[in-house]
Amino acid sequence: MGVNTKMFIAAKKEAIIEIMPKVIKELNDYSNGIKKCYTHDFCSFSVIFTVNGETRDLFVTHSYNDYSDVYKGDKIIFSLGCWGLSEEIMMVVAKAIENMGEIYYTKNDCKDDFVKYKI
Repeated sequence: MGVNTKMFIAAKKEAIIEIMPKVIKELNDYSNGIKKCYTHDFCSFSVIFTVNGETRDLFVTHSYNDYSDVYKGDKIIFSLGCWGLSEEIMMVVAKAIENMGEIYYTKNDCKDDFVKYKI
């Protein structure tokens, strides 16, 4: 199990249909472009893109139970390996969705607690 930079937005799983295009647009503008976006089950997604020549994989899923100690309710979760520009990339994602619900963020899911993202 690796160390990840994570963020989630308090939103029902159906909101992923509105959220993903916004995230993809911002990542396309920020990065060298989205190489691939795929799903095997329409419950989770992987968005593959490159930044400064490094390939990154943003994993997106939804849950009710995960991180219920931080927020009780539905949430859409974003996870990215904790290296390189992971914090900066997550702030790009946060900017894309900041008006769609409460956002919580942790730089390192193995040692840091989630904090509420402030606009």
